[in-house]
Amino acid sequence: MNRPRVPTDIAEFERALAQSVTIASRAMPDSPMVSIVLCAESGIRTVACSHARAEPLDELQSAIGDGPVLDVIDSGRPVTATDLATDSRWRRFAAESPGILSLHSEPLESEGSLLGVLTLYSDHVGGFTDETRVAVRVTAEHIGVLYRTALDAARMREIAAQLREALTTRAIIDQALGIVMAQRRCTSHQAFEVLRHVSQDKNVKLHQVAATIVETVSGEPPQQSRFEEPPASHPR
Repeated sequence: MNRPRVPTDIAEFERALAQSVTIASRAMPDSPMVSIVLCAESGIRTVACSHARAEPLDELQSAIGDGPVLDVIDSGRPVTATDLATDSRWRRFAAESPGILSLHSEPLESEGSLLGVLTLYSDHVGGFTDETRVAVRVTAEHIGVLYRTALDAARMREIAAQLREALTTRAIIDQALGIVMAQRRCTSHQAFEVLRHVSQDKNVKLHQVAATIVETVSGEPPQQSRFEEPPASHPR
């Protein structure tokens, strides 16, 4: 299964995950410890947990290279253990995490790609109720939606930033074009070709060439366009 590189700079997404695990833990009748790990370039990273004990359990699996979370990442399928003391799959993990007797790890997916793993840890033998398993699946699907929403928002912010930069540099280039047209008595197309040739010859970006021309002629840095963010809309 594909593993996308989860954007680590989406603070809203990680805050939403923290709220999700808290709500999920309270809503589940078994009151398990809940954690979420995301796939990162360097391995796995715990980004949210409902109890302080949960994060070290994730970190232990990463350190020893074995455990249910890593099995889910490898297979893309959920895993369950109803009694770790008698389960032969993760003997070292079980030995180094006393008190954890059952668990369930659910893959977190978005558009066919694996984001990470949602894990429930319990101090009780016997696994989890049917209601808890349903809640886990619903929570996992909800997190996939959160991820897509956060990623779309991040992309829109990036596009907006690129647009603002493009408009700003365009304003500087237009100022330089006016200067070249006046000095050489040429068309805007011919003036643009002058800037382009200088940019290529000096291996300098076009807007930097334009800024240098404007500052040389006027003695001041070029004027930049002012952009004001639109007011936030409020639901009625």
